[in-house]
Amino acid sequence: MLIRAVLFDLYETLVTEFNQPLRRASSLATQLGVDEAAYKREWKSRRAEVVLGRCSFHDALAQIAAKLGGVADESVLEGLRSERVAQKTTVLQAVEPDMLAAVAELRRKGLKLGVVTNAFAEDVAGWERSSLRPFFDVTVFSYAVGLAKPDPEIYLAACRAVGALPQCTLFVGDGVEEVAGARAAGLAASRALWFASKWRETTIRHDDPGLWRISQVVDAALAA
Repeated sequence: MLIRAVLFDLYETLVTEFNQPLRRASSLATQLGVDEAAYKREWKSRRAEVVLGRCSFHDALAQIAAKLGGVADESVLEGLRSERVAQKTTVLQAVEPDMLAAVAELRRKGLKLGVVTNAFAEDVAGWERSSLRPFFDVTVFSYAVGLAKPDPEIYLAACRAVGALPQCTLFVGDGVEEVAGARAAGLAASRALWFASKWRETTIRHDDPGLWRISQVVDAALAA
């Protein structure tokens, strides 16, 4: 069937944090005045709840600080929340020209476009100010829908939102598991390697059938 919609992951697919001076959520022990190892354990146990919107980033940090005897002062918590919003917004505004050209071409060809991403509310607070925003018909953010990749249901929800059958939809993302999840939902799916290939910890086979340039998404969508 013809591809009628393309769904993109956001970070490391449409934009990248590579070489960005970001403070990771797993590294806030000092700011909260708690033991680093204990903090990391507690954060790991709560992260999924934040991604699914069952607990806010602010509240997760407050809970950890309270449990570990740290600093749960509101100014500290709000400062960390605001810092994350600002840093993620900077990333969302740093869109590469070839990315804009590719999504613009997909729109000119009449395809519907959507974003499907696992994110805290803070991670996408700056989406409306991104130069990518005008090209996309729908956004499916995990914290807002209570679903997260690679659960097939989040891709199906995105297909419904964009008005395309799964078999007529292409998903593009940098992660192996999210691509597998999309395929399990009945979508065509390809791995985005243009940013992922820059990260040292990314495992990529030399014969990886993924897409190495964003322009290849246009080719893949129109060739299907």
